[in-house]
Amino acid sequence: MTIKRFFISILPASSIPKLKSIYYFRYTLNKYLKINYERLMPRQIYNREIKRFDLLIYDTAFPNSVSGFRFAEFNALLKAFDNVKVIVDPTDYPQFNQKKETHKTDIINLKKTHPISYKKTFAGTVQDIKNAKLFYCIFLNNMYDSLPYVEKNKINFVFTLYPGGGFDTKDETALKKLKAVLSSEYFKGVIVTQQFTQDFIVNEYNCPEDKILNIFGCLVPQYSINTIRLRRFNNSMTLQVCFCAAKYTVIGADKGYDIFIETAKILALKGHNIHFNIVGGFDSKVISVEGFDEFFTFHGLKKFEELKPIFLEQDIILSPNRPFILNIGSFDGFPLGAVVEAALNGAAPIVTDELKQNTVFSDDEVIIVRPDAEEIASKIEHLIDNPELLNLISKNAQKKFGEIYCDTYQLDKRIDFIKKHLYDTSN
Repeated sequence: MTIKRFFISILPASSIPKLKSIYYFRYTLNKYLKINYERLMPRQIYNREIKRFDLLIYDTAFPNSVSGFRFAEFNALLKAFDNVKVIVDPTDYPQFNQKKETHKTDIINLKKTHPISYKKTFAGTVQDIKNAKLFYCIFLNNMYDSLPYVEKNKINFVFTLYPGGGFDTKDETALKKLKAVLSSEYFKGVIVTQQFTQDFIVNEYNCPEDKILNIFGCLVPQYSINTIRLRRFNNSMTLQVCFCAAKYTVIGADKGYDIFIETAKILALKGHNIHFNIVGGFDSKVISVEGFDEFFTFHGLKKFEELKPIFLEQDIILSPNRPFILNIGSFDGFPLGAVVEAALNGAAPIVTDELKQNTVFSDDEVIIVRPDAEEIASKIEHLIDNPELLNLISKNAQKKFGEIYCDTYQLDKRIDFIKKHLYDTSN
């Protein structure tokens, strides 16, 4: 007997039409008025309107695993603090070529993989930012959008100023946002991940250095920490070169996709035994590879946990990204998150660093190049001719990236910084 038949069998016959009427009334009301009944549940009301939290986090993508660093950071924070919640308005999902409704599926998956985080994660908007001792988020846009409600409810805040997410060093609107955030009386601290960022907010906004925590890098899922790599390149093998990035412009110029394709064609025309793998929102139509099809494999968009088996078979990860392309003053962090994951799996990084953001990697761990296809092709040819050098860089990079991007290096300082402001009675 089905559950439906069971209830029909025990309910009075006269109540069935009434229950059906209630159901269809609720369905029609929800269809046209878009009422979110989940927000009317007692648990939702209690956690939104009544309970006071030590730490309140806001985000626009969690727990989407495409954004691996957010998935890692917020799960870590939700585990590290007891009286904490994260409010998520999934407005960033279209950037991942996903509908906002996918967020519900991600929440269900979160319950299976991270039950502690699931209990502390709530769908909502910036209007729900209240009843907290300290507020935290990442990216300038998220912090600026939250600012009116943080100030209205007199909540002290710290945030991470990652590259991207509205942070632009030349755009007037972005600079006004940054000024508003840094000048707020409730601003208590900022985490930066690049020296370039710290220098900018100190020199341009007189941000006190004692309010800044500078941690190179970011939190990443620990899938690939301490991975054992079996592949070692030799000249009898096909050299595997990878590009991995999100697509934000027509030809991916900000990430250097055009340079990657030009480099690939140069090397293919010279007859090298080489193959190029593209991961992300790119296909053969973004920039034509007609006549070179056999040299390319397009893997499409991948979730973070799907990258490992691809990167374990790559010899080189090439990231010729350039600043000030997406917007006049926008720039990426160094290195890109995809480069981090690839290096953790032993792919040798060849990357650009036009803003001189590298402060931790040596020449035998990362190869830094100009965003020039001819120069990059020459560097790759040198590695083809010297496979032991390629394998040495692979080994060194995997070790160094493992040290920099392990949780103990990235997480502990962040937690201590947040605790400092959470429990500082002078604030």
